[in-house]
Amino acid sequence: MIVGAMKAATTSLYTYLKQHPDIFMSSIKEPKFFNNIGKDPELQLHAKGMRKINTFKEYYSLFEDVKNETAIGEASVSYLFDEDCAKLINQHLPETKIIAILRQPVDRAYSNFLHAKKADKEKIPFFEDAFEETKRKKEKDQPIKYYKEKGYYTEQLKRYYNLFPKENIKILLFEEVTSNPVATSQKIFDFLNIDSNFIPNTSTKVNVSGAPKGLFGWLIMKLRYYNLIPDIQFSKYLPQFIIQIIFNAAYKKAQPLSRTLRNRLTNQFYKEEIRKLEKLIEQDLSHWLGSRAL
Repeated sequence: MIVGAMKAATTSLYTYLKQHPDIFMSSIKEPKFFNNIGKDPELQLHAKGMRKINTFKEYYSLFEDVKNETAIGEASVSYLFDEDCAKLINQHLPETKIIAILRQPVDRAYSNFLHAKKADKEKIPFFEDAFEETKRKKEKDQPIKYYKEKGYYTEQLKRYYNLFPKENIKILLFEEVTSNPVATSQKIFDFLNIDSNFIPNTSTKVNVSGAPKGLFGWLIMKLRYYNLIPDIQFSKYLPQFIIQIIFNAAYKKAQPLSRTLRNRLTNQFYKEEIRKLEKLIEQDLSHWLGSRAL
């Protein structure tokens, strides 16, 4: 299970793992099944362009094409933030290996904010204002908009560490995946006890953030908002240069987050959290406390 975090290169890792001959990943990248068990139908989640998956029969059907693969998985980034998912996964699939990718909290929040804006799900004009979440939580707004709270990884990860053996949990950093995707993928292959010499194609960029541009961008934004764009890998059917042309026509490059604002929000909200997280995952995160975005 790739359980999160959102906007931390999980789609990229899913794409790399899917290429390995010993790995079977569900064709739906985010079935979000464990978000739905026992939930009110109005609160259940579903993959883009797909109906909600809320029965074991529907969930297991995602893996009915498994042949000789020995590592069978899925990637639902909503499993990390949801308070119930760790318990439910452990209850029904206790031998599961858990993978999480973590990104500097403010960088992750900003990318999440741009993602919501691109899909026309966010009306707040300024990123800094989006960090005020009290009203949103009171009104039970969409979880995609909990930009600040999703960056408190320690509490979220503890739910998994309390239930799964430590050796069955693998924590990656966003900068590992983006700067050295082949070596990082091979690290995961080793974690899954499969051939770690396999080299995936990591040249294609996926799920890149951007701001809608012109009428075409507005149309794409609305199609995404109403879940009318199917959840498929267009890289399977279109050359990368065509995908890039379409992306450039629909989106303009987002304004980068200012170093001053990044540093201020990090110190205001996450300084203590990052120090706690370092101890939990036993990794140095001092570079997350600086002003340079990674």
